[in-house]
Amino acid sequence: MKSIPAWSGSVATNVVNLAFGVATGVLAARLLGPHARGELAEIQFWAGAIAGLGICSLPSALSYYIARGQGSGSMAGSALTSAVALSALSLIGGLVLVAFAVGPEQRNLQILYLLVFLPANFIALTLVAIDHGRQDFTRYNLFRLLPQATYLAGMLVLWQQSALSVPTLLTASWLGTALVCAGRWRLIRPSAINLPRLSEMTALLKTGIEFHATAFAGILFQNADRVICITYFSHADLGRYAVALALSGAGLGIVSSATSIVIFPKLAAAQSFATRRHLIRNALGASCIVALIINASIALAIPLLLPFLFGQDYAEAVPAAILLCIAQIPMCFVQTATVALRALDDWRAGPYAQMAALAVFVPSAATLIPNLGLAGIAASLMLSQIAASILLLRRLQICIGLGVVQCLTPEFRWIVDRLRWKSA
Repeated sequence: MKSIPAWSGSVATNVVNLAFGVATGVLAARLLGPHARGELAEIQFWAGAIAGLGICSLPSALSYYIARGQGSGSMAGSALTSAVALSALSLIGGLVLVAFAVGPEQRNLQILYLLVFLPANFIALTLVAIDHGRQDFTRYNLFRLLPQATYLAGMLVLWQQSALSVPTLLTASWLGTALVCAGRWRLIRPSAINLPRLSEMTALLKTGIEFHATAFAGILFQNADRVICITYFSHADLGRYAVALALSGAGLGIVSSATSIVIFPKLAAAQSFATRRHLIRNALGASCIVALIINASIALAIPLLLPFLFGQDYAEAVPAAILLCIAQIPMCFVQTATVALRALDDWRAGPYAQMAALAVFVPSAATLIPNLGLAGIAASLMLSQIAASILLLRRLQICIGLGVVQCLTPEFRWIVDRLRWKSA
């Protein structure tokens, strides 16, 4: 595995995770039906949103310091202590939110899931951030595979035992996160985790909060479509939208995630302007081209693929899935550009882009949803991502001197070098 380049290994990991995700999505959709699938999506949505908002980008801050050679045993201990404290605060805030946002029929199950999921999630993300900062992408990617693999295995066992239900699927989903905690903790050397230091906890939280301005705005915006589904649509419609998201997100999941994983620590560690410019141009250009090819291919196949995989009960989601596929192309650029600029200490670009996206999404959704339903949500998402892309293109031009064409295409010599490597 060490001979495989970091980006290729991350892409391979994302492809496998995508296959696991499609398999679990197909099984859950067919075996639960649209209504129960929507209930599962709602519970997982609130848990994921609360976790994303509450962790304050602590893992990214830890990766950042380690990549810059400022990591230490006490830094890891400080990060873990901060993670536990943030999970407790997030749990309190989450319980208040659940009391207002979740219906009484699901409230107890939602609370129970938050109690077990949040601490495990915060600790797992913090532990694997150590590998990310060290650029140990092999181990980092192996641990990224564990949650989805465990979820699929648990789902198959539950199916075989005729015990498939929303609570048992939530248990299987949580088990993967718990295994990441246990497995990564077992690999830590005794000297790797020391007592926390207040100064390091303060530095981590300060940097994390700066990074989190982007994440916070992004989470609010990226979950706005699901909030609309939960609030104004039925559980069956939410189930259909969840299927459309799962199928349309292949390009984003495979390309943007892999590029972001590799580019962040490399840019944080790079010192020269020329190296940073080279890394950003080729990362952005290659990821945009690959995302375009993947998502265009999926969009063409969706009218046949979605009903075949998930069943005719989900056929109404086809228009939304096609539009979501198109929306993922600018979204891929937005995510990769945001991470690249964050590594250059320009953390404000991300929030500005997400606020621009939200400013476009809200009026678009108000106009399109009454006439187009779920497809209106997807169309609004597409327009908002185009607006965010335009803002980030301008920011990259100012910050690193890359024009529009350069941001969207890699260097020719870089492409030739990659082809030579493959043929070697």
